[in-house]
Amino acid sequence: MRSRRRQRISLLSVAALVLSGLTAGIATAHPDHGGSREDFPGEGVADGIYKQHNGDEGHLPPVNRNVTLVGKGEVTNPSGDGNTGRVADVTAFGDYAYLNAFREPTCERTGVHVMDISNPAAPVEVTSAFIPASDGSYVGEGIQVERIDNAFFQGDLLAHQSETCPGETPPPPNLGGISLWNVTDPRHPVPVTLHTGDFSNPAGGVDPAPNQVHSMRMWTNNIDKKTYVVLVDDEELADVDIMDITDPYHPVMVNDELDLSAVFGVDQPTPANLTSVFSHDMMITKIGQRYVMNMNYWDGGYVLLDVTDPRPGKVTLIAESDYAALDEERAARGHQISPEGNAHQSELSPNRKFLLGTDEDFNPYRVVARIDTGPYAGTEYTAVQASNVVQIDENTSISGPTTFVGDACAALPPGTGTALAERGTCTFQVKLDNITAAGYTAGIVFQNHRDDCLAFVTMLATGTIPYVFVNRATGLKLLGVAGVTDGNACTLTTPAGATGNATTIQAIFDGWGYVRLFGTNIPKSGAGSINQIDTYAIPESQDPAYARGFGDLSVHEVAMDPDNSEIAYISYYAGGFRVVQYGPGGIQEVGAFIDEGGNNFWGVEVWRDENGEKYVLGSDRDFGLYVFRYNG
Repeated sequence: MRSRRRQRISLLSVAALVLSGLTAGIATAHPDHGGSREDFPGEGVADGIYKQHNGDEGHLPPVNRNVTLVGKGEVTNPSGDGNTGRVADVTAFGDYAYLNAFREPTCERTGVHVMDISNPAAPVEVTSAFIPASDGSYVGEGIQVERIDNAFFQGDLLAHQSETCPGETPPPPNLGGISLWNVTDPRHPVPVTLHTGDFSNPAGGVDPAPNQVHSMRMWTNNIDKKTYVVLVDDEELADVDIMDITDPYHPVMVNDELDLSAVFGVDQPTPANLTSVFSHDMMITKIGQRYVMNMNYWDGGYVLLDVTDPRPGKVTLIAESDYAALDEERAARGHQISPEGNAHQSELSPNRKFLLGTDEDFNPYRVVARIDTGPYAGTEYTAVQASNVVQIDENTSISGPTTFVGDACAALPPGTGTALAERGTCTFQVKLDNITAAGYTAGIVFQNHRDDCLAFVTMLATGTIPYVFVNRATGLKLLGVAGVTDGNACTLTTPAGATGNATTIQAIFDGWGYVRLFGTNIPKSGAGSINQIDTYAIPESQDPAYARGFGDLSVHEVAMDPDNSEIAYISYYAGGFRVVQYGPGGIQEVGAFIDEGGNNFWGVEVWRDENGEKYVLGSDRDFGLYVFRYNG
């Protein structure tokens, strides 16, 4: 697989790291998208979303408080494979809504659905206007339409991001970057520029196709009269790319040097688990004569940047948040545990005094791994679960001695307990098959000898036993190799005939993702501040009784009411559509909707019709578009 999401964790200590070990695990830095390069074609590296967006069977009961369901419209799956998990983000412009067609249940005929919403009570898909993604690519997070009127382009420009299907290696130029479409006539979209972005690679060379992009956002600067787009670059440490698309037929890279951790120090040393530090999503707001980007930097927290001049050396830090030592929602329930991090998406209030941010967490259980014997006894480490194996959860753990089995690429002698294998030579599936056939009840694969040996991957493998991936430092420590550090692990070779030490890998309940409310101070120039006021979670998301069988109860996105600096709308996956009231005194729920049979909301956006009537759009992953009105 070509794409390689950078792994910040490889540059930091993981001695005390405990992270979520959800179905998808962590593919390099990002636990829900991206992936590491395969050692060879077909090795089996899953992208991080492999199953993360698949809700468990079941759902919460229907509810309707202070919300009117105005209408809803189902989309079709052009591949004919059904809509379960198919719909991703949503945007709207004029009388049309655009819904990303994700890569589930199969990564075929992905792209963008076009829906006529001129009658909000009866949205209908314009099937003939479906915007196709390139074969082997898909769209998910990030879609927008911007009106552009300049010497190069007059009309409505749609942008969507592009990621690569799991296990696919589409040839250039059919992968990566973003694609731009002319949707001035929404019923007849016309391609403008496909797969544009950052063509540079981490080694300093130039690739024939741009880096994979997870999300994007456009804005027009009325000071320099240029239109820009910011990209989430999945393949480089400098993962905030800004392009000039004033001429959308000839985009120009303006700044591909923004690594917010290196440039502005937005990471934090404690708690020790907050090491996945990278760009995820962003929005841009004009405040006075400043263009302010609120950037969500996963474990780095929520960041405010001045991008009035987006060139290298000109972008400045306004403020950034840090996570507390203890997870607030868990602490309120008497459970002391570090926060998950996962700053996913946020928006500023209309008066610019508040920011609501969503911490996305798809797994209510956190995997805690520890070495139990040998010179590194007591060391905690990260274990990333394979894509389709028995998962470590409240009922399943790994415990006891490990046996080193080399690369596990040939039939193994009979064994018991946990097999410890080194990456390389054969596929992850072959290793798992040989480990299982030999009688082992669990398998651990550690990173092989390479420059990025502290990086992680999500192994694409199917099996009947727990199967996890660890980095090279952990693998060598499990083997008891003397003097292993993060600094030298990549240069140390694996000793022949080494004996593995005992380990324990287990899960503890830590709840689903939830919402944070911040107070913000954004002055006319210079630094400002961002300070947390409160948190909000639906009760079921913090109750172990709802950890299984009710769908994904994590928050996903927030949309601020443009007219009211006290009201916001939230998509909560299987937790439904939520309305909250916020202010200096905190945040509380004032409206909720879950349909009969449940919901699975991804995106949320405020939209006005031609008469100025305000609605809230929600994209249901298994259905299509919902149109709401808040009655409060």
